[in-house]
Amino acid sequence: MERMDIYSSKKKSFLLLIGSLVFVALGIWLLMEADNLTGWRASNPTLTRGIGLVSILFFGLGVFISSKRLFKSELALIITSEGINVNPKKSLLDFIKWEDIQKIEEIKIQSTRIVIIVVKNPQYWLDKETSSFRKKLMQFNINNYNSPFNISAAGLDISSDKLFETLNIYFDKNTN
Repeated sequence: MERMDIYSSKKKSFLLLIGSLVFVALGIWLLMEADNLTGWRASNPTLTRGIGLVSILFFGLGVFISSKRLFKSELALIITSEGINVNPKKSLLDFIKWEDIQKIEEIKIQSTRIVIIVVKNPQYWLDKETSSFRKKLMQFNINNYNSPFNISAAGLDISSDKLFETLNIYFDKNTN
């Protein structure tokens, strides 16, 4: 089997952009109209302005990220006969060899399906991570899913079914 590169999805990035723009506009409206609103919102204009500001900041980040992905697809995952690189933007630190993987599972949280890459020595990957933020995320994943690595197809140019199927095909072919 040859190398398979999986990129961020332009269609999903476009939908994120539209949704984020709506919430930024709503945040601007709340910020500007906090004193003029009636009903339950009028009881605390400061809270209304705070909600508007948080909406602008949070969804403004969504506008930035989706715009960036819309104009230039980002490489999100590399699958080869040697293993998987779950973070190709960063470096080769997140390259997992097939022999280091115990199994590939799938879980569902709400309606989102997540692929869990269960590695043989999760602590090794945690100790190897240099970013304190990513290290905390990995520790959370280990505590909750017994693995530092999980992949959601939500922002990828591949369906959850196809991602899970592809990873299992590569895993089966390269570990037997």
